[in-house]
Amino acid sequence: MRKHKVTISSLIIKLPFYLVVFCAILCLVNGLSGYHVFKSLFEKQYKDTTEQIADTALSYIDGDRIPYYAQNPVEDVQWCDTFLKLDELTKTAQLAFIYVTVPDEKFESRIYIYDTVHPQVVNGKVYPLGKVNTLKTYSPERIEELKRVMYDGTSGIQFAYTKTGGHVTTSIPVRNSSGDIVAILSVVKPMSEVKEFKTQYLRSTFITSATFTIIFAVIYILILLYRVIKPLVLITNETAEFAHHRGALTGALDKIRGTDELATLARAVEKMSVDMNKYIADLTHTTAEKERLSAELDVATQIQANMLPRIFPPYENHQELELFASMDPAKEVGGDFYDFFMIDNDHFAVVVGDVSGKGVPAALFMVVAKTLLKNVGLHAEGPAKVFEQVNNQLCEGNDAGLFVTCWMGVLTLSTGELRFANAGHTSPVWYHNGEAEYLQVKPNLMLAGMENMKYQEHSITINHGDRLFVYTDGVTEATNANNELYGEERLLSSIKQLKSKSSKEFLAGVRRDIDAFVGDAPQFDDITMLELVLQ
Repeated sequence: MRKHKVTISSLIIKLPFYLVVFCAILCLVNGLSGYHVFKSLFEKQYKDTTEQIADTALSYIDGDRIPYYAQNPVEDVQWCDTFLKLDELTKTAQLAFIYVTVPDEKFESRIYIYDTVHPQVVNGKVYPLGKVNTLKTYSPERIEELKRVMYDGTSGIQFAYTKTGGHVTTSIPVRNSSGDIVAILSVVKPMSEVKEFKTQYLRSTFITSATFTIIFAVIYILILLYRVIKPLVLITNETAEFAHHRGALTGALDKIRGTDELATLARAVEKMSVDMNKYIADLTHTTAEKERLSAELDVATQIQANMLPRIFPPYENHQELELFASMDPAKEVGGDFYDFFMIDNDHFAVVVGDVSGKGVPAALFMVVAKTLLKNVGLHAEGPAKVFEQVNNQLCEGNDAGLFVTCWMGVLTLSTGELRFANAGHTSPVWYHNGEAEYLQVKPNLMLAGMENMKYQEHSITINHGDRLFVYTDGVTEATNANNELYGEERLLSSIKQLKSKSSKEFLAGVRRDIDAFVGDAPQFDDITMLELVLQ
């Protein structure tokens, strides 16, 4: 075996010096970069939280009343009810403020419609309805952000850091029933833990890194002086021998004794040839295990498919109902579901839902949600009451934080009246009088989002020949290779072209159109569709 010449005197000086310098730089860079990354994640968490709270607050507000309150600042019953809900949300969500304002055209002042202040806010002052406050003290950047919210309909967020912590302000547009932006809703959440976190993080990171650097450098220098260089060269030569002779060793590694890292590495090289054979055996076993898990997932997929109604047409004694539905999970199992059932001989219920997340957790939550919706739906007085009971039941023990968007309708067969409620779900498409349009209403909060939520019920009349298409967001949010969404307009166009087809042919046509648009891009979300036709 070829021996390598080693100059110990030069390595003893250079390697410890390089090590100390490198460790010091690495300690500083890791500490600063780690703090920067965590700060970004910290801000993202606050952004997501405040946006969800803002959406909840927005659901309490009637956008059609905002211009009236701006012109007639009178605290009527509806205003007081909304104010109490916003005030309760401010307290329960640990916010500093929630306020709804209407800026003037030049963004020089704004009129307060609602303003709530947490009781623990020092010197907190509630602005009454109709209070006019100046915007001239705001920075140009903040004014531009408010303009984007008011004119473009985008959400805005601003972080402010102080010596005691800071706060985050999230602003979203308030729209009326026509979709016009009439005001700006802002939530302010304090970040009191920022200062404490920053101090603790910097102190622990730099102290730990510095201590580790010193200890590691000392140990490393001692190892270099006594037993690193020579064993390292020996191990290098032996591993080269191992590579050239397919695992054969010369036995030279027996000279390396002890329990340190180099000795461990020597023992590892000696075991490498044996481990290679064991690795092949383990790989074979792992492949078999993966095949077993794949088979189990196939069974789970079949079980989930069997839980959804699959008999079409569903009822021989109700020929006036033509219905077909499908659910295609993005993974082996999914979180989407649909259901339909007769409540009594004159009332027919339809449910379509989408559980947050994907895979096995979403599938298990889907089973619970679907079961509860049907059990409660057979006895409750309407979709809104069903949602209120099921929402509270799903909130119990929901430690995983999952939620369900859901649409439920109850059709009275004798009159054609369809009563429905929307818990944060996509708007169905209603085809009637030769036109297809989205059945848009102001959606309520998704199920399992917050206890004791109230849900609104709506109604329309479905005539013979009308079609109702209910789906999950996997349809309109299907994405092609250019990251373009399938979208609502393309869906309407597809529906108009398929209006004369049967329900089964209709869903197949929509799916073909989605597949043609997506192309080779992978499916990233479950796709569930249901169409009901009143004959």
